[in-house]
Amino acid sequence: MIPSAVLGALILGVPATLIAYWALYRQPRGIFWFAFALILVGLGYLGGTGALSDIANTVAGETGLAVAPGEPSIIEP
Repeated sequence: MIPSAVLGALILGVPATLIAYWALYRQPRGIFWFAFALILVGLGYLGGTGALSDIANTVAGETGLAVAPGEPSIIEP
């Protein structure tokens, strides 16, 4: 099975890239590549924080988050 972080990157990255390509179709190619680099930076941040795994688990309907409910989180209400 595909790892949840990779699945999360695909869930967010593919539509974001297609939207950027569609929105920047008539612009110079450099602008699209800059937008693509920003998408990669955003996916890297989300991967570093564990959000990609959470997104993939939510979309796939699997249970379990990056932080278990019994563990203390960084931000508590």
